[in-house]
Amino acid sequence: MKYSSILVPYDHSESAKHAMFTALEFAAENPEARVTAFFASPVPEFESTQFLAAETVSGVRRVSPEELAGMQQDYLDYERGSLKKSLVKEFGEPLIDNARFDIAVGQGKPSKAILDFARDNGVDLIIMGCRGLNAVAGMLGSVSYAVLRNAECPVLIEK
Repeated sequence: MKYSSILVPYDHSESAKHAMFTALEFAAENPEARVTAFFASPVPEFESTQFLAAETVSGVRRVSPEELAGMQQDYLDYERGSLKKSLVKEFGEPLIDNARFDIAVGQGKPSKAILDFARDNGVDLIIMGCRGLNAVAGMLGSVSYAVLRNAECPVLIEK
């Protein structure tokens, strides 16, 4: 089967690199296929008890919702740039600047961010590593396990 929209959750781990190579091989079989490297960025919790306490103790002023949105966008832009640099280093600039290759960054719990992106963008195949940099238990990492169980499209787990 030829897939046209392939998502690769990419966390810089060795298994994510293997997943990317596999996705590129799948995409080579379909000239219309697109590969998207996706990084799920942690969400700074500006409304958490710890953050609010630190804000009070430090005496900093409360930022407006508009300033907060701008800060979060700057953070996502930074993460996107960092991901691009890493991918260029690993896979080469001609590949990364190819019109059939995208880079995306989402926020939140990684499994939820991956699933939401896949659903919202019509992804028809997710290829991901079996254990990321932060996996702590089991043969499958917790993120890959959650995606495998809950995805609406096929999921290929790469070692």
